[in-house]
Amino acid sequence: MARSTVLRSWPIEEGVARPILTLVLGACLAGCSGVPFLVPDTRTPADHAREVEPKCKDFGEAAAAPMLAPGAIDAVEPAYSYVQSGPADRQAYLRGARIRIKPLPGFSRETIARSVECHEARVLLGQAAARPDDPYVMPDHWLDIDVESEGDGFAVLARTDEMDIARQVLARAQRYAGSASAR
Repeated sequence: MARSTVLRSWPIEEGVARPILTLVLGACLAGCSGVPFLVPDTRTPADHAREVEPKCKDFGEAAAAPMLAPGAIDAVEPAYSYVQSGPADRQAYLRGARIRIKPLPGFSRETIARSVECHEARVLLGQAAARPDDPYVMPDHWLDIDVESEGDGFAVLARTDEMDIARQVLARAQRYAGSASAR
């Protein structure tokens, strides 16, 4: 069916249909730019840190120290994301480190997540010193921090979308956890 035939079958006149179609298409395209997963995140690590910083006044370094210590780590494993790669197959992508920490009195999943994010923000903004191989901070990169409750402990996921940075995060976490046993 030709385009003019389609426009003639509409209940509105052809001269009006074209501007309406143009407006609808323009609105759809403009609306897509407001969808976060379609637009790349252009914030710098410092931008992320400044966004988190106002939430950190009750989450100081001293209070988080037992949880951030290498001795609090039970194990370090790779953190993967899985993508469908076929009808019955999934592809694993390394995203960083899954850091299993021991249960600590007074720490909840939410408290650990906020403490680690605030630690990361303070280090990136130069308000706290970075520890050697700190798995929760990657110089010049913002890590996405999530915490999961696992049995009687927790798993802190320090992740990024960049493969080479994910490898570095995992290596740093393994060295950091190993530094506790070397003492």
